[in-house]
Amino acid sequence: MRNAHYLNMGQHAYIAMPFYNDSKRQQSLPLRPPRNAVASTLDALKKIEVIVSDGCLNHPETLTQDDILAYALALLQLRECAGIAQMERLMNACDALAVTVSTLIDDRANASPKKCEALSRFVVHARDMILMSENESAECVIPPLNS
Repeated sequence: MRNAHYLNMGQHAYIAMPFYNDSKRQQSLPLRPPRNAVASTLDALKKIEVIVSDGCLNHPETLTQDDILAYALALLQLRECAGIAQMERLMNACDALAVTVSTLIDDRANASPKKCEALSRFVVHARDMILMSENESAECVIPPLNS
């Protein structure tokens, strides 16, 4: 009779890690995220901008559950794209704002002008974080190995 170890033997994941022996080549490799990852992050932010520009956040009493869920889904997508683009600061900001969004999902009556303003202001701050991280990553390179 086969045991669990035998059944799981073929289910190993092998991960290849690049190894560069040439220190000159390593110096030329930037820590920059892929261009399409930054573009995807900006596209995800545009989805939040559309929700904010709709004006539903200007009047908390008119805020619907669908508006809140749309914002939450767009925020999740933005966080995922920020992770792929290696924008840790933006990921942390998304996590912090997710607390406010989750309280609104639980109880729409908690929608105060202050919370809605925070959701609206996030768009401006997120755009600044994306532009800052893109500028910083353009200047950053991998340090050479000391051998």
